[in-house]
Amino acid sequence: MAYSPAVNAYKNVQSQAEAETASPEQLVKLLFAALMKDLYQARGFMSRGQHSEKGICLGKAMDILITLDLAVDMEAGGELSINLKNVYQYSMQQLVKANAGNDESVLNEVISLLSELKSAWDTIDKPSSSEGSEQGSEQGSEQGSEQGADDE
Repeated sequence: MAYSPAVNAYKNVQSQAEAETASPEQLVKLLFAALMKDLYQARGFMSRGQHSEKGICLGKAMDILITLDLAVDMEAGGELSINLKNVYQYSMQQLVKANAGNDESVLNEVISLLSELKSAWDTIDKPSSSEGSEQGSEQGSEQGSEQGADDE
């Protein structure tokens, strides 16, 4: 489509604005949303044999996992921090394995593991008002519908 570069530019500006104004918790949620999108897209590309596109998506996912791993506060988090770092590092190892072997089952394992972690982050810092709760529910529904799209 002719307007695709303009739409992409808008999305980049929108994402940057969200990231610059986000709380640390919101930033982690934004990172997880992007991470899951990249993993679902990689799975779609893998199943269609589109290796180059799969590699790009998995590379983006790895960058996000590295960012999340480096952001873990080991002093404040105690055992939880250790567990988070272990999950992130295990996920990165499995993504390398999935990419090298074109192994969709390994990729699905990572998606499942990180989906659970994303769900946990999504419950943090929810607004307490009924209006805010409704808005949070709408966002959750939108994210749920995005997760089902393997080939966006």
